[in-house]
Amino acid sequence: MSVAVVLVTVLAGYQVLAGGSGEQAPPTAWTGPSTAASASTPAGPHPSASPVKRADDLALVCEGLYYPKSPRYAGRAPHQISVGVTDSLTGGPHRMRAALDIPHSLTKPLRDAWLPSDPTKSQLVACLTLTKNGTAIKKCDTLQLARGVYTLSLYEVATGRRLMQKQLFGDAATCPNVVPVGAGPTLPSTVSDKVLYQQLKNFVVAPR
Repeated sequence: MSVAVVLVTVLAGYQVLAGGSGEQAPPTAWTGPSTAASASTPAGPHPSASPVKRADDLALVCEGLYYPKSPRYAGRAPHQISVGVTDSLTGGPHRMRAALDIPHSLTKPLRDAWLPSDPTKSQLVACLTLTKNGTAIKKCDTLQLARGVYTLSLYEVATGRRLMQKQLFGDAATCPNVVPVGAGPTLPSTVSDKVLYQQLKNFVVAPR
């Protein structure tokens, strides 16, 4: 017997829900929302006058900015990568992931490339962008969970050059524990870290 979802608190723009379907969404770590990116950022690659200083600066790569002083995507692997996600159809900046759930068997250099502690060394930025809600999957109490349709784009930080772009579907079809305030009656399924890792790993581990 399902238990009604109850709003218990509101934190940092998210409604924290308790007593859902019993399913647990996979843990996700984020940095704070970027204050640098905005909807008025001009389209098309253009250089930044200042270098990368913090992780949120890399969110602007998803908006068409690049950082000429950043390290080029070249030389020996691994190539450090940062990942930004936006899962709202109303737009807004990409939120830079603080961590990805990657295989524990990876060597330390490879793990460090996926879990960057120094954003100034990132050579690549992957941008995962929700483009629409697809077919309905199931109900999460009063909310409808639908198949999220996303675009995954990969850019070189130093040049803004796009290295890859493809469509992905949200494979993590679990009822979330938290939802953004004002998210509306339909929630998208999310793309799991496992899928992101599989899609991006060759760019991180291959020599240039």
